[in-house]
Amino acid sequence: MAGRINLLRGSGFAGALADHPLVAIDIGARGGFEPDLLPLAFAIDGIGFEPEPAAFAALQGSGPWRSLRYLPVAISGTDGPRTLHITRDNQSTTLFEPDPAAIAEFDKPQFVTVDRKITVETQTLEGALTRAGIARADYLKLDIEGPELEVLRASPVLLEQLLAIKVEVAFVPMRRHQPLAADIDRYLTERGFALMDFIRPAHWRRDGYAIHPQIGNGRVPYSRGQLIQGDYLFFRRAATIAEPAQALRAAGLAMAHGFFDYAAVLLRRPDISGWLGERYRIDTEKELRSVSRRFGWHAWSEGAWRQLRGLTPFVRSFVRLLRP
Repeated sequence: MAGRINLLRGSGFAGALADHPLVAIDIGARGGFEPDLLPLAFAIDGIGFEPEPAAFAALQGSGPWRSLRYLPVAISGTDGPRTLHITRDNQSTTLFEPDPAAIAEFDKPQFVTVDRKITVETQTLEGALTRAGIARADYLKLDIEGPELEVLRASPVLLEQLLAIKVEVAFVPMRRHQPLAADIDRYLTERGFALMDFIRPAHWRRDGYAIHPQIGNGRVPYSRGQLIQGDYLFFRRAATIAEPAQALRAAGLAMAHGFFDYAAVLLRRPDISGWLGERYRIDTEKELRSVSRRFGWHAWSEGAWRQLRGLTPFVRSFVRLLRP
């Protein structure tokens, strides 16, 4: 991951991006600010939200970002008090009431067993940003274990500004009245966004935790797992982006995620390439090719390293396979 930090700073687009920095929001910033944006860190003004006091206290420093601040605010679709259900595993803590019956067949009670409940004051995202003096946002990461759609619905003005959204989606309703992936996809598609990727899908087995293609020690040694949740990545449809600086920021986000074809659609437009050439002396085609190759090398090397690291569990699986 360290090799990805500020990867775009070495490109010919760096000066233009530094002149037009992006505002990125991370709701659910426990553990640190959104790492997917690290290639663009030098041009990111980050705002992270983390309401849990201990997790908030652990968020220190600005790291590689142009600027970064954290706000101890709970975000929901309404202003006012809400009940926070703190689950046994802590990572599944949610404003929605967990529904143990929905996943009983998977025998993973830690994700839906509530250890305690507390009342928290919540704010809408638009209200929280206004109170913090933040007038614009380009990127939103939303990972709050259930209320993602209500936050989006309560942010119509913000949605008109956003260029990219990463949102956690569920395929099994672990919480009562939880919207599913199709609901979020439909809502954002109707508002000018296109689904670009499905990131880090989580599959669960009913018997153990060894997921395809691994082999475990359970009563049923091998099985594919059922799709439970993951992250959808949406980009605003390129045809709906008109202003040159906004198109540059959208292209920067696309390049940071490796979507150079999408970035090229924007950067090759005569008004955008002309603006970049006249103001920053950028040869768009030359720089696109150069930075694309650089990213390609990093993607290849990271993929090769993942394959090497994956050999250990494969060897363990092979040993299990040889057992009667």
